Amino acid sequence: MVIMNILQVVGFKNCGKTTRIEKWVRFLSSRNLSVSVIKHHGHGGPLSMPSADTDSMKFLAQGSVSSIAVSDNMIQLHMQPALELQSLIALAEFAKPDFLLIEGFKEASQAKVVIVRTKEEWELLRHLSHIVLVLAYAYADVDIDQSGDVKVMRVDDDAGLQNWIVDYVEGDRSNEAIRDC
Repeated sequence: MVIMNILQVVGFKNCGKTTRIEKWVRFLSSRNLSVSVIKHHGHGGPLSMPSADTDSMKFLAQGSVSSIAVSDNMIQLHMQPALELQSLIALAEFAKPDFLLIEGFKEASQAKVVIVRTKEEWELLRHLSHIVLVLAYAYADVDIDQSGDVKVMRVDDDAGLQNWIVDYVEGDRSNEAIRDC
């Protein structure tokens, strides 16, 4: 089994997690790397589902605990109950990605990019394990001690973040200490 690179992107609601992941997926895909994404739906309420008229949804409505629809090039899985993150990672491995990005799951034990807008947000998230990078909207607003073991970059530094993700994917983590609080 090939061990894929895994990186979490965490932060509070509307801080830019999905936008950052979209940019990295587009960039890595343009470099011919395959990327999978797991997203924690933290907005409350159920996920948006296909129309109840589809066969796969009819099966769920009749009591099926899972329904898998398959075409020539796509699989759609609906399953109850939700899986733990490790099981979701195992499921993502079936796609044989070069890289897996995980949005959310703050308390999980994967390497993390933390996105913060304020010093208060950093204070609430600094306890997380395995932080490899902090993305800040403005250095002055966050006031993170950069002499420590956490690298800090601006959230809008797209070119710098492309270079960083390439180094991360290629395993060049010599300048980044993984912080395990």
